[in-house]
Amino acid sequence: MTSLALVRHGETDWNRERRLQGRADIPLNETGIEQARALAARFDASEWALILSSPLSRAWETARTLSAASGIPLGDPAEELIERSFGSAEGEIVTDAKARWIDSRYPGSETPEEVGERGSRYLTEVARAGIGNVIVVSHGAFIRATVTALTGVDLGGVGNAAIVRLEYSDGTWELANDPVASVTV
Repeated sequence: MTSLALVRHGETDWNRERRLQGRADIPLNETGIEQARALAARFDASEWALILSSPLSRAWETARTLSAASGIPLGDPAEELIERSFGSAEGEIVTDAKARWIDSRYPGSETPEEVGERGSRYLTEVARAGIGNVIVVSHGAFIRATVTALTGVDLGGVGNAAIVRLEYSDGTWELANDPVASVTV
């Protein structure tokens, strides 16, 4: 069995303002940096082989901070872990975007199903590679869509610095017992 911990990056100013970030490269704010440091206490380096990350700075900085504080090796950033593109809605306040596009199908965006397909394909490759247990630092919409694609479970919201644990065995994905945790700073 292989365990994956899907970790959402720490907070950004756009998270605080409730803006759709998508692929906009918004850095962590001070709270996000503290959350990234606090994540290290949640992981025992002897149980985890590698940290992978989206290349967007908010995820990459979370992953680098987690790696430095925990001693778990950090791999190269992976484009497959990048956040969902929200197209024309990127930068919009979430409630404004939902009022403007009631079905949340933003012009020029990726669908949640496309994100889930991309994420499930990549994470299955990672699990089958025999690396061991892997921490994956990514984004809220990516994590939600990928978990739904892999397990059929809709997590709803995924907070900043939340950890979602998945287990892979014999071609099957399952949420771990008590799969969602978060850090408090």
